[in-house]
Amino acid sequence: MSFKKTTLWKAAFEDARPDATPDEQARLANCYEGMRSRASALVAKIAGDLPHMTVHDVTHLDALWEMASIAASENFDFNPAEAFVFGGAILLHDAAMTLAAFPGGIAELREQTEWRDLHARHMASVPAGDAAAAKEAENRATADALRLLHAKQAENLPMISWIGPQKQPMFIIEDQQVRNFYGQKIGKVAYSHWWGIARVEEELSGTLGALPDVTNCTVDLLKVACLLRVADAMHLDQRRAPAFDFALVQPTGVSADHWKFQERMAKPFVQADALVYTAQPPFEADAADAWWTAFDALQMVDRELRDVDRVLRDRQKKPLVVRRVEGAHSPSDLARTVETVGWTPVDSTVRVSDVPKIVATLGGSKLYGDSTAAPIRELIQNGLDAITARRRLQGRPPKWGELHVMLQKRDDGFWLCFEDNGVGMSQTVLTGPLIDFGNSFWKSSLAIQEFPGLAAAGMKSRGKYGIGFFSIFMLGDHVRVITRRFDRDTQSARVLEFRHGLGSRPNLRNADPKEVPIDGGTRIEVKLKINPFEPDGLLYRKNIFDEKKIVKLSPVIAAIAPACDVTISVTQDDEAQGNTAAGDWLEISSSTLLSRIKGNDDIDDDDESALTTKPWERLTELRDEDGKLYGRARIDAANQWSTSGLLTVDGLAASKIGLVAGILIGVETTASRNSASPIIPAPVLASWSSEQAIVIGGAEIPDAEKARAAAIVMGCGGDVAELPVVWWQEEWMTASKFVDAVKPLDRLDIYEGSISHEDDDDVTKREFESSFKASAKIAQTVDGRYGRLRDADWIAAVTQGNGSTPLEVIEALLCEAWGQVECDEDMLVVGEANGTEIYRTVAIYTPTSEVDEDAN
Repeated sequence: MSFKKTTLWKAAFEDARPDATPDEQARLANCYEGMRSRASALVAKIAGDLPHMTVHDVTHLDALWEMASIAASENFDFNPAEAFVFGGAILLHDAAMTLAAFPGGIAELREQTEWRDLHARHMASVPAGDAAAAKEAENRATADALRLLHAKQAENLPMISWIGPQKQPMFIIEDQQVRNFYGQKIGKVAYSHWWGIARVEEELSGTLGALPDVTNCTVDLLKVACLLRVADAMHLDQRRAPAFDFALVQPTGVSADHWKFQERMAKPFVQADALVYTAQPPFEADAADAWWTAFDALQMVDRELRDVDRVLRDRQKKPLVVRRVEGAHSPSDLARTVETVGWTPVDSTVRVSDVPKIVATLGGSKLYGDSTAAPIRELIQNGLDAITARRRLQGRPPKWGELHVMLQKRDDGFWLCFEDNGVGMSQTVLTGPLIDFGNSFWKSSLAIQEFPGLAAAGMKSRGKYGIGFFSIFMLGDHVRVITRRFDRDTQSARVLEFRHGLGSRPNLRNADPKEVPIDGGTRIEVKLKINPFEPDGLLYRKNIFDEKKIVKLSPVIAAIAPACDVTISVTQDDEAQGNTAAGDWLEISSSTLLSRIKGNDDIDDDDESALTTKPWERLTELRDEDGKLYGRARIDAANQWSTSGLLTVDGLAASKIGLVAGILIGVETTASRNSASPIIPAPVLASWSSEQAIVIGGAEIPDAEKARAAAIVMGCGGDVAELPVVWWQEEWMTASKFVDAVKPLDRLDIYEGSISHEDDDDVTKREFESSFKASAKIAQTVDGRYGRLRDADWIAAVTQGNGSTPLEVIEALLCEAWGQVECDEDMLVVGEANGTEIYRTVAIYTPTSEVDEDAN
């Protein structure tokens, strides 16, 4: 057995030692060999569960003794107890990358929180009813969970049992005395290869005393753990990637690159204080990806060696012989030993030399525009995500939680603050994903580690792109983030402060107890660069008549977040201004909601104006047969030049829409979230518009407005009921009246839209608008398609062309009256203005003649 030839093994178990007897050495060596036999059977299962992984069988485990001996040389002494713990950790560190490591098999793995989180993530992109995709998502969750959990499960392996053929419990370590004493420490050291070096130093810095009646040797746990992580990182040679195994497995992607580079690697050797890697044959140009994978892997080995060297020296322990990897700092230097042919590796990785400029550009006005609403929306969104996460983790009620927005006048200026009582952030998140531009924490693997069970609990974050936080610098350069994890004490709270914008390095400090969110969570503060009451300020408004107005903060926030499922309270100058309660947009009066959308001061629902809203002015919910909500709105045919319609994404304002008043739920179409498309299904839109047609039919409003409403209903694919559909004989006619009136005729001239002035008319625009009288013989549809054409785009996107235009409806009515019809076009007189005839191209409809029918 190759591992028995290593210097570490011989020194611990074969050579005479002053600190151990031959009997001690023999007993622990025999325990290890028994443990190795059973671990070998376990790791042999890895290739079946994770076939694309490089070799993780017992040959890899044996090789780690060799790697450790290379790194430690003869100066690094292991006594028998330390060698046993080290060897045991070697055997177990990767052994849980197989379902066999879970005695309950796949059922046990699926009980793990991490598996449920991963499964929920993968299932989120699976189409409903796609069984094959669902099975693939399940398999991906299993493979990812084995990789994610293997180190954690390794800690348990010494103490768990499997049931043998005689129903007897079977353990990795057969000797009960040795298992009970060393098992937990072996498991923890095995687990530690997955930790950061700081955690290793913190949790494994102690010494384990001697096991009575077995050995007089103690175990330096830090020394053992450091050598394990170095040895595991170092093993990157051909033994881990046999060429024939590659041919059988056919790995793809990154896995293939790992196989391809390791298949060429020789065993490393020591030169001075460096570990030297070589490879043959040299890497050709078409193997460049594999070479770069090797470069990344050797940089990782270099980091491990440097970290371990620092820890051992800081703790005044004997260091390893090797401290670094030769050439790892430079591609061109590494190419001298890990050779290439036909190409030269140059570190041409895309770099951002001016990070603050890129962040300011992509996370600021260039992405969001100049509106102050954008950064406020992003900050509100971050708070809502944190509160939603805490609800899921703690099983809080659906409307639990509060986001508090404050505008404060302090000695150094005006500060805008956003405080939530959500999950808060650890220091790792605060100094990592929060300020990692483009990295969304909620979609990272760190989120599963920080908040296990969150994804499985149904957490779907609003934040997706990892850029929202940086929009805050549109408001000011001085920014503070004060945060405390909800499940940790006040002493854990931290403050991250940017004093001079993105161009400065942030400072991290412990939080003063007075500034920490009382119930956990996060507060983000920004010193406004513009006085909120002055031009371009947050609360300064100027209308088209150049009239100036100072608004309150409360309606500004309500307009940005009108339909959230979290309560948002607003305070200005330490005075409460009101709030939007969680989900209240479905409960407040129509007048109040429309006022909120427009950003006006809130209307009290107790006001008479709110209670006396006419039936056709009320907003109604849009739901499907299962009760799923898609909005609360009404058709708005009166406002042709302004709109009270809004698309929201997760309760936050995204974009205005025309032809309706109220709120429709949408999904964002841009990273800046200032544009969205509605998610309402076409049948739901059609059904809702048909109901609207009935309500509007009984409204006390002009027929012209009803006709515009009819055009909107048509576009939505609904039934216009008794709404007027055509202007003819100087009146707006309903469908039934129009059919009765046209039946005796054999011709109808129709102009699509209302007749307006054109440049080639023989009268001026003023004369036309003051005196034009349309011919009673010419039928007209409502203006344009449904009003302004661009306002109808969202309707067309929902109906996918299944809606109708007024002209199409009229054509169908003519067919009802006449049977088949035919259409021609001609330039005809459509009216007169100031005594001048006005000509337009009109459609001329006539019944299809019998001769034509026979010919057809």
